[in-house]
Amino acid sequence: MAMLLLSGCAAVQSVRDLVLGAPEPTVTPTAVPREPIPTFTATPEGQEPTATPVVVEIQPTTAPVEEATTPPPAEPTATETPAAAPKLVVSSPVNVRSGPSTDYGIIGAANPGDQFDLTGKNTQGDWWQVCCVNGQEGWIFGQLATVENAESVEVAQNIPEPPPTAAPQPTPVPAATEAPAPPPAADPCAGIGGDGCKFKVRNGPKFGGNGGQEIKLQLGFIHSGVEGGQAQGSYFIVLEKDGARLPIGDNVRSVAKEKQSGTLGPYNYEYSLGVSQLPGNTVAGNYTMWVLDGNGERDSQNFSFTVPDGQGLIWIEWDQG
Repeated sequence: MAMLLLSGCAAVQSVRDLVLGAPEPTVTPTAVPREPIPTFTATPEGQEPTATPVVVEIQPTTAPVEEATTPPPAEPTATETPAAAPKLVVSSPVNVRSGPSTDYGIIGAANPGDQFDLTGKNTQGDWWQVCCVNGQEGWIFGQLATVENAESVEVAQNIPEPPPTAAPQPTPVPAATEAPAPPPAADPCAGIGGDGCKFKVRNGPKFGGNGGQEIKLQLGFIHSGVEGGQAQGSYFIVLEKDGARLPIGDNVRSVAKEKQSGTLGPYNYEYSLGVSQLPGNTVAGNYTMWVLDGNGERDSQNFSFTVPDGQGLIWIEWDQG
């Protein structure tokens, strides 16, 4: 209580000094300091001592900065060299057909050195599909050509169905009452110099049914005195029907040392004519054929025969020996 009164008096004195001015200082005797005697201040009952708040300063955390990573340089991409295109080079005179066998019709011819793009092959791999002959794809027998870069060539998907193969028909038996034979014609080989006409018919003719929509000639040109019948090359024929010469070109020639196996017999020359190119628009009629050599000169006598109706497949073997 006494301390509270002293504190109040000190406060009143401080106000008076501010208003009236501070009094002159007086000299007071110097007191000898003494050790203070601790006093106990009672805490009112029921009141908890007030805790001094502690301020915690939170320092901001700096987020780590990722350093930019420079990507490694891209490796150069190897440039592929384009594969060479498959091609076929003709090595012998050859007929180009509409399918991979001699049962298919001829659409053109090719000569040694001719080159074609390869577009396919047959399942056996012995015929090649090429582009192009007379504006269309055709087929060439593999033994008459060489191929390059053919490893990637696949079996063709557009192989046509082969034409029906007719069984060989027997040669019709002449009627018992035949008209008298005409007198023999003048010998067409009589005026030929050198060794004259060399080819003679050895076998045939034989006929086979093929629907009667075309004449298909399958002829063999051989020399029976060489290797038992070696195939002879560069020969072709003239053919007349009922006295009219048929449009057979000289661009298709017999193939030397190569024989094809036909239903009527082996051959190395083939040519087809549709009925629209025949007198009477039918295969039936009387025909005359003779052989020309590589220079277009006659090399055989005339050979005449009669084709029955519907029997348009004709096989004849000419022998030079």
